[in-house]
Amino acid sequence: MVGVSGDGLDAARPAVTEGRVGGVILMTWPDSSDPAVLLDLRSSGPLPLLVAVDEEGGEVQRLRSLGVLPSARAQADTMSVAEVEALIAEHARSVAALGIDVVFAPVADVAPLDGPGPIGDRTFSDDPAIVTAFAAATARGWMSAGILPVLKHFPGHGSASGDTHDAPAQTPSLDILRARDLVPYQQLAGSGVGVMVGHLDVPGLTDGAPASVSPAAISGLLRSELGYGDALVFSDALGMEAIVSRYGLGDAAARSIAAGADVALFVSPQDIDEVARAIETAVAEGRLPLARLDQAVDHILRAKGIDPCRV
Repeated sequence: MVGVSGDGLDAARPAVTEGRVGGVILMTWPDSSDPAVLLDLRSSGPLPLLVAVDEEGGEVQRLRSLGVLPSARAQADTMSVAEVEALIAEHARSVAALGIDVVFAPVADVAPLDGPGPIGDRTFSDDPAIVTAFAAATARGWMSAGILPVLKHFPGHGSASGDTHDAPAQTPSLDILRARDLVPYQQLAGSGVGVMVGHLDVPGLTDGAPASVSPAAISGLLRSELGYGDALVFSDALGMEAIVSRYGLGDAAARSIAAGADVALFVSPQDIDEVARAIETAVAEGRLPLARLDQAVDHILRAKGIDPCRV
């Protein structure tokens, strides 16, 4: 999945037409954006395109022209769970009308008890139960319009040591994550949501690697232990400093899929060839098993409403 601007959709068209990209994420949606071009792009490839957007509310909202959403913290502080679900459901209908079918929200991170943490007001609360309740309501609102909500940032960015956009970051120990940060994921397993995996080093789990490229984190903890075996799983954007300070972009994409992610997310169409070559090389060298790649394709096709047996 590659990033595009709403007024620069044609940058990804050659790769979409050739079937080298299965999805796009709208990084911006300026007033000059043409919804008809997006709808045309969706159907220009051999298979339907997944179209995603960050639409949390507050500082992370790309589609403000459709209506401004409060931040997650403001929602939880001033609205009931039912009111949030109704707000998101109404907004979701407008988002779906643009041809968008995946939203990278809600943020399921639990804020630390001693301050805002790196995620700030993007989190609903420092109470795991409150985060779970509002994340569930938000997810239901999006799903009411046929949009796949994606929980983020697994296994929990709320109390991490920093922002993975800027540098590698470490979470508290796995035991602490189990008591707090993983609670929303435990409670929402089986609800039909997707998951975005953050670039977070988890002591006792990932051996110093980011969770987004860790089999123990994705295939083990998320899929096997927590019950997200058939969920659609995305990497966080692979151009962040927590990744590129350790890996090349293509290598990171191949590692993420091998670890259990289905969709490797990156922001520039200029990187499509590098990522495709790296994945092909990883398969040829046995670092990315075909069975894992087939599983990822199966999950993606099902998210697109396609029976894998008919492709």
